[in-house]
Amino acid sequence: MRFMRRLFTSLLVVLTAVGLSGCSAFDSITGGKRIIRIAHAQSEEHPEHIGMLEFKKIIEEKLGDKYEVEIFPNELLGSAQKAIELTQTGAIDFVIAGTANVETFAKAYEIFSMPYLFTSQEAYHEVMNDVDYMKKLYNSTDESGFRVLTWFDAGIRSFYSTKPIRTPEDLKGQKIRVQQSPASVNMVKAV
Repeated sequence: MRFMRRLFTSLLVVLTAVGLSGCSAFDSITGGKRIIRIAHAQSEEHPEHIGMLEFKKIIEEKLGDKYEVEIFPNELLGSAQKAIELTQTGAIDFVIAGTANVETFAKAYEIFSMPYLFTSQEAYHEVMNDVDYMKKLYNSTDESGFRVLTWFDAGIRSFYSTKPIRTPEDLKGQKIRVQQSPASVNMVKAV
């Protein structure tokens, strides 16, 4: 276990250093190809990863002479929060992260941690497909050194428990894990 931690730490340091150098260290190894690094928190069986594999396939089929895509699932490069920080430094190019992770960098994203804000999935999609609104929202992260590019629907807010939860009172006394989002933490405290 200790060896694996050291190996992972060493690998992370190397990847960070290479990312900070603008990937020029890979030019001779990859024949001048630009390496695109993508991190996410899900397993290889999750739809996010499967989507990223398809992205890799398309990019490398159409632009393989210029780009190579590397995908890091399972938080291999750290939590979503850490992966966002790696995009800020240029160590990786993309991260798939929830709005709760983004809100610590841009307060405008707190709106999406509000409980039950949308009356339906259709209402949610209507807001998310409003190009003018979303452009302003995506631009709000620029000061933090990264740009949100798009959104995806990860489903509705749910609580998972080993006992049935039918009313807010059923949550009383439960230990509840939430993302490090001030709005999410306050929502659970209020419930």
